[in-house]
Amino acid sequence: MYAQSVEPWQAQATSPIQVPLENWLAPTKDTYFFTDLHADAEAFLRSLKLSHLVTLDSTVSAIQLTTKAMSGQIIIGGDCFDKGPSNLQLLKLIAQLRSTDLVILAGNHDIRLYAGLRAIDFMEDACQAHFFVRMGRKVINLFAEVYRAYCQDLPEVTLTDAEIRAKLFPNKDWFNDFPVHAKPFLSAKKINKECQQIARKKHDFTQAWSELGFNLKQLYQAAEQTRRLFVQPEGEFAWFFSSLNLLHISGSYCFSHAGMDDQIAEKLSHQSVDELNDQLHQHLQAGHIFQLYYSAYGNVFRTKYRENDWPLTEQGAAHLKQQHLFALVNGHRSHLQGQQLFIRQGLLHFECDTLLNANCRLKSNRQSLGEAVTIFYADGMVSALSGDYPATKQFHPKDLDR
Repeated sequence: MYAQSVEPWQAQATSPIQVPLENWLAPTKDTYFFTDLHADAEAFLRSLKLSHLVTLDSTVSAIQLTTKAMSGQIIIGGDCFDKGPSNLQLLKLIAQLRSTDLVILAGNHDIRLYAGLRAIDFMEDACQAHFFVRMGRKVINLFAEVYRAYCQDLPEVTLTDAEIRAKLFPNKDWFNDFPVHAKPFLSAKKINKECQQIARKKHDFTQAWSELGFNLKQLYQAAEQTRRLFVQPEGEFAWFFSSLNLLHISGSYCFSHAGMDDQIAEKLSHQSVDELNDQLHQHLQAGHIFQLYYSAYGNVFRTKYRENDWPLTEQGAAHLKQQHLFALVNGHRSHLQGQQLFIRQGLLHFECDTLLNANCRLKSNRQSLGEAVTIFYADGMVSALSGDYPATKQFHPKDLDR
C-alpha cells in the first residue's frame, strides 16, 4: 500500500514542549525505523518495499537492495521473536541486510529468549533457573521450527524425562529459594506473582509442546540446537544477539525498544551510547540476565510508562535536552491508525509499533496486511507510512514553532 496523500503529523500533548529549534539535529543520513517484527518475514518484506529499500520483485529468500538501502541507515527496534508465522524466516531475511548500515535494538522478547537459552547454564542460580520455563508458550513455535529444520536426523536423546526436566525446569526448592534471592530486586507482590506464573507455566510449557506432537526428548534436542544456533559463537544466528544495542542516537533522536527513564537519561549525560551498549553486552555474555532485566537497563526495553515502571520525569528530560536529545523513538506499545506522536515531559515520543505480524492482526480483527516504516530524513522531515492509515504522516521540527 502506497499512500496517495500527505497530512501533518500532530503530536498528542500531555505536557507542553519547549525545544530550542536552533539546537535540533537531524540524522546524518536518512534513517528507516522498523519495529516489533515478531517473526513475520512477509510483513517486514512489505515494509522494506514500502520504504523503497528493496526492489518490488524481491522475495523473502532473495532481496535486491536499492541505493536508498545502501546510503541510508536501517534500524530494527526490537522484538524480532514470538507471535508471528516464522522466527527463522525473519532472521534469515534480516541477515540479508547485514551489508547495510544496520542497527538492531534489544526488545523484551529478544532478551527473554536469550535469558531462557542461557538459563540452562545457571540452574543452580535461583534468579536465573526459571527463565527457560518463563518463556512459556510463546517460544514453542521457535523450538518446533528448529526441531523440524535441524533435529530430524539427530540420534535420539538418551536422557530420561526426569533428567531432562532437571536440566530445563526449576525444581521444587526454587519456589522457596527465589523469594530470598529476588528480594533485593523485586517487591513481595512481584515475587509472589512470578512464583505463581512459573508454577502455571511449567505445566503450560510442556502441554503446548505436546500439543504439537512432540515429547520431552525432542524438546531437549530443540532447546540445545537453538542454543547452538543463537548462543554459541559459531552458530548460524549468533550474530543476532552479539549485535543487539540498548540504545541508538542519531541527531536529536534517541531510539530504543520501549523508552527511557531518569537513570539512563542521567547516564547519557556522562557516558556515551557505545559505553551503555557495551554494558548490555557484558551482562548478556556473563549470563546476568535477571539483574539486567529488572534494572534501569531492562526498563529501556520493557517500560510502558506505568506507575510501577522506572519513571521518566522532568529531571530526566532535562538531562536528555542538555545532550540535544528532544525526541524518543520506540516500539513496544502497538497502536491503531498507524504510528502515533506524543509529548511527555516536554519530549516528543514517536511510537511506531503498528502490530505488523499476521497472527496478532488476525486476533485483533485487522483486515489489512501489516506494513509500516517511519523515516527520519537527513533534511529534518519525518514520514510515517503504514498500511493502517490512508495518508503519509509528516512531521518537521519547525512545525513546533507554529
